[in-house]
Amino acid sequence: MNRKILIVEDEFIVADDLQLTLIHAGYDVLDIATSVKEAMIMIAEEAPGLVLLDIQLKGAQNGISLAKTLREKGIPFIYLSANSNNKIIEAVNETKPNGFLVKPFREKDLFNAVDKVFQLKPEQ
Repeated sequence: MNRKILIVEDEFIVADDLQLTLIHAGYDVLDIATSVKEAMIMIAEEAPGLVLLDIQLKGAQNGISLAKTLREKGIPFIYLSANSNNKIIEAVNETKPNGFLVKPFREKDLFNAVDKVFQLKPEQ
């Protein structure tokens, strides 16, 4: 089973902390992408088993637009966002994410969300 995690987050401190936290807990982190464009290249080169996806990204596209592509490709994703207003939640729900964590989140909540996705994925 592909258990590689791609982090899509444009805030370096958040992305780096997330990567170190996951690696320290024994997860396999593929890389960090800071934009939708960069994430699409990484996804094409080595399809991750899960994407941790910030909603607000620098550039023309945001995490919600990338989520639509991930859903089409069958790649699970969990949103990470500091913004949880009604408009955002409505847009998020349309993409049918595998999870949604509000920043700042507890490590325990992150690990539970990631483990839930990997447990639901069929053996490959």
